[in-house]
Amino acid sequence: MEKRNRLARALRQARSLVSGLMQEGLAPRRAAAAVFLGVFIGVVPIYGFQMLVALGLATVFRLNRPLTFAATFVNNPFFQPWLIVSSLEIGHRMLEGRWLRLALADLSPHRAALELHFWLLGSLVLAALLGSLAALVAYIAFRVGQARRADPVGEMFRAAGRYDRGFIRWKLRLDKIFDILRNELAPGPVVDLGCGYGIALALAELREPGRRLCGCDLDPHRIEVARRALGPSGAELAVADIREFRFEPAAIILILDVLQYLTPEEQREVIENCCASLLPGGKFLFRIPDCRRGAPSWMSLALDKLVFRFTGCRDKPTVLPAGAYRAILTDAGMEVRELAVMNRLPLAHIVFIGSRSAA
Repeated sequence: MEKRNRLARALRQARSLVSGLMQEGLAPRRAAAAVFLGVFIGVVPIYGFQMLVALGLATVFRLNRPLTFAATFVNNPFFQPWLIVSSLEIGHRMLEGRWLRLALADLSPHRAALELHFWLLGSLVLAALLGSLAALVAYIAFRVGQARRADPVGEMFRAAGRYDRGFIRWKLRLDKIFDILRNELAPGPVVDLGCGYGIALALAELREPGRRLCGCDLDPHRIEVARRALGPSGAELAVADIREFRFEPAAIILILDVLQYLTPEEQREVIENCCASLLPGGKFLFRIPDCRRGAPSWMSLALDKLVFRFTGCRDKPTVLPAGAYRAILTDAGMEVRELAVMNRLPLAHIVFIGSRSAA
């Protein structure tokens, strides 16, 4: 019995080790880096040491070791002759300015040894090219796989129409504001002014089921989609203007991409009202375009202008200097943090987080 328990314990430890190795560093960028490293080392002619070097470097750079190890098998009996010939051709072209025009039948260990300097140089160039191509394929494959994994927030909207589901799915993938909210959503009631489809409220419901949720938006269709998705939570959703919407004090108040629709005086009034409506220890988060980031800033403002034209609003959005928003929050007694955020689309924003003292 004791031997059987030891064997079972050893098997559990082995499974845990293998599982950890398979999952380490599998974010798309790091997976691509692991594939690049494996292919690069696999092409470079350091035979007998390729796997050892690849695993050592993967450990140093904290990349996925099984993936790096597997990528070194680009150098196998089927591909190796082609890799050697291609390396010799590239090296000869770079150093002599002409191609050797070798055929596989011309390849021999003696010839490869005589032209070792061509081989080494060409192999480095070929390794970089093949590694980059393999890394790009791996990045796309892992990114697609990551996107296809079910998102619990997106699942709440599975009854929505096809267009709405697609918009919500891509919004969750591309907008980093939801990563920020996952870190900032404290317990307690949540109010989202200009909630749209209610994605942020859905995230809040998943983090703390049963909390009071409240939101408003001018788009009746989006409010209806939000009601269907958040129906079981009892969320209070209304078609209303954020300047006129009244709500009970909350622990979290959100305004995402709405303030620029208002005049400077209206923005100040709304911000002050939100600060006054926070419970002790609560947070008020809002987002504005970042006008200091060059091309991404231009794209953010251009997108807002396009939305304004499409919805019949004023000619252009109204964005105050960052210092003006900071001053309004400070005057309202808030502790202020600013996060400069570059979204996965090339759009730049500033997220202001005002916190009320718990005292």
